[in-house]
Amino acid sequence: MSTQAPQQIRIAVLPPDERPNTAGYAAWIGACSGADVILPPAALMPRFREPADTAGLAAWLREIDGEVDAHVISLDLLVHGGLIPSRLTHDRIADVIPRLDVLRDLRSPISAYQVITRLPHYDNATRSRQEPEYWATHGRHLFALSQAWDRQARGEADLDEVRAARAAVPAEYAGDLVRRRLRNHDVNLAALGLAADGTVRDLVITSDDTAPRGLPAAERLALSAWNDRLDAGALLYPGADEVPSVLVSRVIGQARGIMPRIFVTSPDAAGLSRIAPYEDRPVDQGISQQILALGGVRVDVASDADLVLVIHAPAEESGDFTGTPIDQDSRPASAAVAAETAAHLAAGRRVAVADVRYANGSDPALVTALDDVDALGELAAFGGWNTAGNTLGTTLAAGVSALFDNSAASSAARRRYLLTKIIKDGHYLPVLRVRLLQELAERGLSDPPLEEIPALAERVAEELTEWASGILALRGIRVVKVRWPWSYLFTVDFEIETTADTEQMP
Repeated sequence: MSTQAPQQIRIAVLPPDERPNTAGYAAWIGACSGADVILPPAALMPRFREPADTAGLAAWLREIDGEVDAHVISLDLLVHGGLIPSRLTHDRIADVIPRLDVLRDLRSPISAYQVITRLPHYDNATRSRQEPEYWATHGRHLFALSQAWDRQARGEADLDEVRAARAAVPAEYAGDLVRRRLRNHDVNLAALGLAADGTVRDLVITSDDTAPRGLPAAERLALSAWNDRLDAGALLYPGADEVPSVLVSRVIGQARGIMPRIFVTSPDAAGLSRIAPYEDRPVDQGISQQILALGGVRVDVASDADLVLVIHAPAEESGDFTGTPIDQDSRPASAAVAAETAAHLAAGRRVAVADVRYANGSDPALVTALDDVDALGELAAFGGWNTAGNTLGTTLAAGVSALFDNSAASSAARRRYLLTKIIKDGHYLPVLRVRLLQELAERGLSDPPLEEIPALAERVAEELTEWASGILALRGIRVVKVRWPWSYLFTVDFEIETTADTEQMP
């Protein structure tokens, strides 16, 4: 057997934005898999609400094309200047569609992805920084109007319901909403055309923060019909931020000639039929779509799998760490997940754990249960953040990375990724962030401004380090260089270091 290292794969990635959980995770998954992920120069990228330089990005793609083996391209970044700008800019359809032309100039294979624009259900001045300003006062009404329109089209509501919903929204707000959605829908249709004619090899169109009814659901149904008519082969399913990581993994698998075999299991089998928050279908269907997007195949027997994916399934009573405090006792369910995880590890299998019990953070009881059976630090991957799709995609991509490269560098990258995700998803999001938000609320402040909390980065680093010291799998880990790229608490980034007494840690 040859001991020669696999040939280095170079992938140019246009992420949807500059965040650590989109651009950063994609690059990290590349490192875990033995590939070189090349991101655009920072000067071309968006800065939260400020759009990217779309002309500069097109020029960069043409310039780097001959130096890479493949492209992974966010169409939101390419044509709108980023995921957030796609919800905010006033470019016309005639402005944005020609920005796709660069794809026909590229010689290396293209895996592209695009998001069906979300439609949040809340009024919130802070969160509305990611939406048009009128979402601060009319978000709930716009969501209700979206629901009424779709329900009427399906024969589930009458015209009076639509009229009542529309009367609650100023005409200029409703008009702005539908014009922007029409523009973005046209980009998705154009993307299907590019997949159908072979310009794009792989196309993924995901639904961001979606629901079973509403304009996003209606647009997905229309896109699905055109996908079938064109035989475009696109995958449509719930997700968004995880897609760059998933497609990076897919491209590497294609280059290596490896189709990962995934066995999915959960002690709460009935839970896999539940619909997780911000999604529009049972989580089990989403899992299957994520595996397809990864370039993998779902198998029925654990012993036949390259990776066992253990699911902490959605709770019967859904919960969200960004909403009402969760007071459910999840310890029995967590203990069952930990026991099944430990059993698969004892059988010598590669195991990843995806926690989709609640939204926007991992269940703290699960972290404790996994650590109590000495399984947490032995995992191939762990995730429990944001939506179910976000968690599933990134956990799968990290979990299969050892199939592609097992060098010392890749192994170290995987270890660091695992430990970082345990800290971020398992404690920062569901516990520390919630406590900080409560502190802000008690002082009459919102999130942001973060500068209202003195020495916040230092405090968070200290508290995360202290928590990690009590977790066996994190022994000797210190959190440093905490930052918030979008200046609000959810999107955190940090680095980890090891103390002198830590053994064999990256």
